[in-house]
Amino acid sequence: MVRKSTFTMACMLMTVGCANLQTNEASKGKTGETNNNDFSSKNNLGNENITIEIIGGKKEKIENHYSTSNNSSEQKKSAHKSTDTVRKSEKYSELNEKIDDLKVTKLFDENRLVDRSMPNSQLVLQKLSELKRRHQEILLNGTFSQKKTVELQNQLLKAYSNWKGTKYSLGGDSENGMDCSALTRRVYREVYGYELPRQTVQQVKVGTHVSKENLKPGDIVFFRPEEKNNHTAVYLGDTLFINASASKGVVISTLENTYWNKYFKYGVRIREV
Repeated sequence: MVRKSTFTMACMLMTVGCANLQTNEASKGKTGETNNNDFSSKNNLGNENITIEIIGGKKEKIENHYSTSNNSSEQKKSAHKSTDTVRKSEKYSELNEKIDDLKVTKLFDENRLVDRSMPNSQLVLQKLSELKRRHQEILLNGTFSQKKTVELQNQLLKAYSNWKGTKYSLGGDSENGMDCSALTRRVYREVYGYELPRQTVQQVKVGTHVSKENLKPGDIVFFRPEEKNNHTAVYLGDTLFINASASKGVVISTLENTYWNKYFKYGVRIREV
């Protein structure tokens, strides 16, 4: 009887020991998993340098989901209702300036964008640095509309970097030489997929006129220097614009420059883009 009681007690102790061992292992596994997740989230904070791309991931997934439905009338009605709900939800989301489809990869390097030999180069560099800091703040806490502007400005800068330093050539439209209207046309083609007329006087007739105070990124800026050809460029924001300068070639200039400020006439906004 004593032996039987002892044997029973030993079995119970072994069972409790195994249970504790399993609990400890499970606890270690959970702790390890949490640590790994924390480590990976820290590693995923990304670099200071980033680029923006708006993607329609959610909408595509929803449409793909409904495309797999069969052709029964009930499912069609259900899909139709759900699609309406999704559209309303997307509209509501946009009105409330939420953004779920923002993909962040890499921002511009302001030091590589500025020609240090041009007038006002330090001012342009300063303004680009401020623009980049503003982009970083918007990416963290900005509205949908603000993030779309960040995306556009980065696309404009990307198009500019494709032609930066190209020498000025009246009538030119290639990497060997380019004039102002050719650059404006190229930038619009690369950023918007929109084909502007070739000549300056035709480009300024395409959209509506806007004042200097109401300029937005992507607007065409129009200058009329005395005894010189009319001039167009593409506005970037914060007085900066992408410019084919007769003396420096393709550069970023500022409306705060005495010359450009004096001969600025108006901006042109194309509604189709």
